[in-house]
Amino acid sequence: MNNSYEKLKCIWMASNVIEYKLCDNNFDCENCLFDKAMKNLINLAPEKHSSKNVISTISQKLHELKYDKNTIYINNSLIVKELCRDTFYLGINPILECFLDYEYSVDINESRKDFHKGEKFISISGDWGEFSISSPIDLMVYDKMDSSSSNSNWLAIIGDIKQSIPNSRLSKTEWDKSLNKAIGSIEDIKTGIPSVGDTMMDGGAMTKQLHKLLGNKKYVSLLNSLFS
Repeated sequence: MNNSYEKLKCIWMASNVIEYKLCDNNFDCENCLFDKAMKNLINLAPEKHSSKNVISTISQKLHELKYDKNTIYINNSLIVKELCRDTFYLGINPILECFLDYEYSVDINESRKDFHKGEKFISISGDWGEFSISSPIDLMVYDKMDSSSSNSNWLAIIGDIKQSIPNSRLSKTEWDKSLNKAIGSIEDIKTGIPSVGDTMMDGGAMTKQLHKLLGNKKYVSLLNSLFS
């Protein structure tokens, strides 16, 4: 069954350019309207359609990011915002968010409240697998945020046990370096991916998720290399 399915994949699907398309033309690509449409999209109008490619979308989001002086950026792709003395909202760095596919969940380890620096306490998971974030400081989790609340972009309220957040804050130069590293990784991927449209005239669909384009293993490896 699986072998038969693999043999029916359109060459554009097999090469991960589109998410789904089975061949209905006996692999006669020279006389295939879909193949001609794809080549036209790539060769004749790359600029018009490239913005809808998942790689170009991520690249655009990254280039639009600005360093926010009101946000405290700390290691391990986390951000905090002071609520009161030694108490902070905790969230995910927007650079990491650019790489996360639309459907994912974020969980904070509920087996305990206090975490030492280097201990894993956040897991991000999806169809692609799981990615873990370690605590950059010694901290106490006071409360998890309700995802439906007005502060839904924040994950939790934490306490800075050893008052180490001020010394752990990333400078703009350090933040720019992490942003440029993320942009560089996307540009490396982009060089091997054709710029094509979002949907095809006969039902083929563009891959909109990075993990499907790279494969689960490579996707998780990319997250670990950039954000661990």
